[in-house]
Amino acid sequence: MNGRTTVRMTTVAALANVSQSSVSKVLNGRPGLSPELRRRVLDAVAESGYEWQRRVPRHGSVEVVFGSVGSALNAPLLRGFSAVLRAAGRPLTVSHADGDPDWLEQLLAHRPAGAVCVLSPVEPEVRRRLSDARLPTVILDTIGDAPPEMNAVGATQWRGGALAARHLTALGHRRIALITGPLDLVCCRARFGGYLSALREADIRPDRALIRSVRFQAEPARRAAHVLLDDCRTPTSFVTGNDLQALGVIEACAERGLRVPEDISVVGFDDVDAARSSAPALTTVRQPFEAMAAESIRILGAVRDDPPPAPVRLDMSVDLVVRKSTGPAPGYGD
Repeated sequence: MNGRTTVRMTTVAALANVSQSSVSKVLNGRPGLSPELRRRVLDAVAESGYEWQRRVPRHGSVEVVFGSVGSALNAPLLRGFSAVLRAAGRPLTVSHADGDPDWLEQLLAHRPAGAVCVLSPVEPEVRRRLSDARLPTVILDTIGDAPPEMNAVGATQWRGGALAARHLTALGHRRIALITGPLDLVCCRARFGGYLSALREADIRPDRALIRSVRFQAEPARRAAHVLLDDCRTPTSFVTGNDLQALGVIEACAERGLRVPEDISVVGFDDVDAARSSAPALTTVRQPFEAMAAESIRILGAVRDDPPPAPVRLDMSVDLVVRKSTGPAPGYGD
C-alpha cells in the first residue's frame, strides 16, 4: 500500500455542489454549462486532487444522423456511406433525429470522429452545439438550405428543373404543368427557376394556372393533378418536385383513363428506388445520392485531418434519366 487516497468523482461533485453528470460534462468539454458552474467544478478538481483522463473520439468512427426515419432517400444514401467506410475499414453508426429530442446529446455522447447530418433545416442551436463541441461535421443537403458556415454537400437543383422541362419541350410539349414542393424551400425555388428558363428558351410563356405547390407526397400531387386536368387548358405533361409526386400524378391520370405517356408525360425528381419499378418506369432527374454520401465522407476526413479556413461547399451535378413515362406531345410530328 502506498497510502495514497483515490479521489472519486462524487467527491468533486459534492465540493462543487453539482451533479456527477455536470462534472463529467465539464471535464470532457461538453457544451451547455455556465462559466460559473465550470469554474466551480475546476476549482473542486484542483482542491481535491482528482485525476481524470479525458475521453477521446472513437478511432475513425463516423455517425450519420438522418432527419427522417421513413425517407425514400435514406436507402441510396446509406449505400453510399457504407461503400466508402467499408472499403476503408471504418465503423459506421446510424441514428435518427426524427421524433428524438435528445438526438444531439446522444451524438455528442457517442464521441464519433466525425458526423454527417442529413438534416434540413439545421437549427441554430444545433449549429452552435456542434461548433462548441468541435465535432467535424458535414451537412448532406438535399434541399439547398445548409447554413453558410457549415461544410455541405448538395446538388445542382436549378439544373434539374431545367433538364426536366427541356426534355419535355424537345418532345413538342407546350402546356407543361409544374407540381412542385413548398416554395419556401431553396431547392424548390431553384428548380422552379430552371423550369422557367427552359420554357423561355422554347418561347413558351409560363402559365400561372399550370403551377401548383404542394407537399412532397403522392396524395397532394394526385389531387393537384386532378385540378389541373379539369382546367380548359389541360396540360400535356407534368414536371414534378420529386418521384412521389410524379407517382401521384400518374395515379390521377390512370383514374381519368389517361395513358402515360401516350396522353400525358410525367417527369419526376430524385430517382429513388421506386422510380425504376413503377408502371410505367419513371423518367426522372437523378440526384446522385450514393455519390453525394460518399463525397460527404471524403470531405469529412479532409476537414477532420486539416480543417480548412472556410467551409467546404460542393454541389454535385444532377442528370436526366429517360424511361417510359415521357413521350412526344399528342399530335407532335403529325
